[in-house]
Amino acid sequence: DMGLHVMDVPPAARAIVRSNHVVGDGPNAVRVFELQGGIGFAGAERVVRETVNAAPEEVRVVLDLSRVYAIDDVARRMVLEVVRRLTLDGHEMYLVDPESILPDPDPGDGGRVTVVRDVEHAVMA
Repeated sequence: DMGLHVMDVPPAARAIVRSNHVVGDGPNAVRVFELQGGIGFAGAERVVRETVNAAPEEVRVVLDLSRVYAIDDVARRMVLEVVRRLTLDGHEMYLVDPESILPDPDPGDGGRVTVVRDVEHAVMA
């Protein structure tokens, strides 16, 4: 289920978290986690670590999936759990998903996410 079988080794790839940066400043600042590639369990675990280690100070946080071409079921659940926990911590969550890689993104149990066309729409929100 988690894609961890010893014979199911994913090809070597770039890092899943392409960029972790801030757009804007002051109360209008937005933390952007730009993801890329195909995301499985190991990649989603990297997303979890990056968001926990970064502990965003910004109120608005964007997960940008515009460079992601696939996400498996376990990774989907893990990414949505990140969204849910950040929402419960008081963040406004935005998802850039132009290809609907994460269709019907419901983090459940108090989590909220707004799907936007691009990072600029989250910045203007």
